[in-house]
Amino acid sequence: MDWLVAVAMAHGLHLSVVGGAVRDRLLGKNTPDKDLDLVVEGEGSWPAIQLLELIENQELPEGFQLKQSQSFEAFGTAQLHLQTPAGRLLCDLSSARSERYAFPGAHPEVQPTDLAGDLKRRDFSINAIAEQLPLGSSPLLDPFDGEADLNAGQLKLLHPLSLADDPSRLLRGVRYGARMGLQLAPETRAQIESTLAAWPWPDDAPARASRLRMELELLFSEDCWRQAVRLLEAWRALELMQRGWTALPQRSDVWLQRLGQWGHAIDPNWSSEELRLVGLLWLVPHQNNLLAIAERLQLAHRHQQLLSRSLELQSWLQSLSPETTDPWKASDWTIALEERGAKAEPVTALMLLGPNHNQHHTRPLLRWLMRWRLIESPISAKELMNQGLPAGPALGHRLKELRVEAINQHA
Repeated sequence: MDWLVAVAMAHGLHLSVVGGAVRDRLLGKNTPDKDLDLVVEGEGSWPAIQLLELIENQELPEGFQLKQSQSFEAFGTAQLHLQTPAGRLLCDLSSARSERYAFPGAHPEVQPTDLAGDLKRRDFSINAIAEQLPLGSSPLLDPFDGEADLNAGQLKLLHPLSLADDPSRLLRGVRYGARMGLQLAPETRAQIESTLAAWPWPDDAPARASRLRMELELLFSEDCWRQAVRLLEAWRALELMQRGWTALPQRSDVWLQRLGQWGHAIDPNWSSEELRLVGLLWLVPHQNNLLAIAERLQLAHRHQQLLSRSLELQSWLQSLSPETTDPWKASDWTIALEERGAKAEPVTALMLLGPNHNQHHTRPLLRWLMRWRLIESPISAKELMNQGLPAGPALGHRLKELRVEAINQHA
């Protein structure tokens, strides 16, 4: 990235690396940079925006291509998506700035500052470390002993109102804890306890809810998401979704793993990561609040629809007595499930096989998912019409009869 540093310095701007790239180097990881967090200092209000405009109007070095760029002038930040000879590179450019939160969970009010002031606004000490570019030109800037915390394997919030300002920092901390094997510093654990004692706050801010969702999305994109799920429980982060949610059912991570793998295999339109996110919310202890939680977190419409359909299917299953279903054949289960929407969204049946599901329904749900729903009439509509059966309700009825026979034969 020497060319980027050269462009910046030629226009009186100064770059420093913060975040993951600094942590990785301090931990001795020689992984290629795919995401860089850069703080930009210079004259003017938002030097990061200035640098973005310079790059957009520059002829890039051979092998480099600007794929996408965008700026966020309200916060003095910008993003560069670059293709480089080493592969994709995302640069998050942030003007050195201070932040003030008017109320808990609000979007921050920002003001220009210098690099030292910028580090004060960060979440954890391990993220408040900077290396000025070019590397080696200045000593490491570490005013909050982040390197010492990193070596000690502890996660420490920067100031007493860190979580009150932005509760999603707890979910971010869970990701770091799972990824790097960190333990909570005593003062950080105490801050979690005091913050959650006052949670939830009135007039829930949309910005706060959307940040919680985004952090959950990032959590389930991590390779270490299973460890992170365990930390959600151990560090009381579940309470950010529903007050009093302190524990997950046993082997929840195993079920979430299967939900992601099987759900994606059943319907490739669903990614494993998004199914695990929806699956986590499915495990809330009081499901009468489930849809309200999903709406508050601003889950995607199709995620909310999946939860709604799963609740409807579950309610129907719970209304069935063994005396009713014991005589049912495979075709009876198939027709009943598909009439209630499972055919359009087969993942709903998989949701109902969570850790707390009714064991009486396990076998028919699994058999429908893996076998029965895939069986079609052995004779097509075209073949029946060639045999003299006209198009119309009778044709549909005959196709259904033939499918029922085929399902029961294969059961």
